[in-house]
Amino acid sequence: TRLGIIGLSRIEAPVLAALATKSPLLLIGPHGTAKSLLLTRIAAALRIDFRHYNASLLNFDDLVGFPLPSKEGSLEYASTPAAIWGAGAVFFDEISRCRPDIQNKLFPIIHECCVQGIALEDLEHRWAAMNPPTTEEDDDHGYSGSEPLDAALADRFPYVVTMPSWDQFTPAEQMAVIRAEDAPIAPADARALEDIIQRTRLLLSSQSAEFAATIAEYVQTVVALLAQ
Repeated sequence: TRLGIIGLSRIEAPVLAALATKSPLLLIGPHGTAKSLLLTRIAAALRIDFRHYNASLLNFDDLVGFPLPSKEGSLEYASTPAAIWGAGAVFFDEISRCRPDIQNKLFPIIHECCVQGIALEDLEHRWAAMNPPTTEEDDDHGYSGSEPLDAALADRFPYVVTMPSWDQFTPAEQMAVIRAEDAPIAPADARALEDIIQRTRLLLSSQSAEFAATIAEYVQTVVALLAQ
């Protein structure tokens, strides 16, 4: 709520974990569940140089600019204000409507923070959002054109978070959403987010050695169960 968003306390833990570990984060939910609003306000609070792309309309030139041959014979890119160079965070909205060839281009950005083999030195956060994929049971009530992600791309999101829906809100939360007004994030609230991210990183670093063996056994067990 300190970011001016109501009713998302259920997903605070995984979102915070993604921010603290700088891991790719995928939000899934119907339209109107504040996916874009949440990520935009996080970027504003952290004062991150942020790029927001509609993946359903995305061309590769939108990401890198226009390719031009250099005097040395190599390829350079004439950057635009929307190009990915220098970004600290990128948000690929409507990623489930992205063309397959563009999904392939997004893979190294999300997985390795690089594009065309060039490292994106400033890029720390990779975020995406999508509507639930259409299924045969949806009939006319699903999201036409929202397809499941390629398995390899989906696997590169350690944090896949389902957004709470309106009917999961309490009556008080629903009323607060209805009466909410847009307002800038206060400096104290922005600092509070930075502080909790830093505390989370410190806790992770201090506990990783103590729980490493237990976590490894847990992962081994889960993988065996999933194989069944």
